Amino acid sequence: MTSSAPETAKPPATGTPLAEAVEKNKQATEEVHKAAEDLAVAHAVLDTKAAKGAVDDEAKRAVAETAKVEKRLSQSAEKLEQVNETLQREIKKGS
Repeated sequence: MTSSAPETAKPPATGTPLAEAVEKNKQATEEVHKAAEDLAVAHAVLDTKAAKGAVDDEAKRAVAETAKVEKRLSQSAEKLEQVNETLQREIKKGS
């Protein structure tokens, strides 16, 4: 029986510098994802208020900036995920 889940590499021995780097990178990836999600929610709220005319021009510029920052955070999270995948592949090659 085959699983449809992607194959994951065995983590390096606990306590090694590579294992610590992988773990820290995974934590950073998760934190960036959460920050992007939080920012997207804040942007949606502000954008809704701005559309109703409930904010001034400065606030409207802030709304536009939140969209840009959310996009950058999402792109950074994607890059971190790619790094995680590369690290896991290289670890697997070494085991």
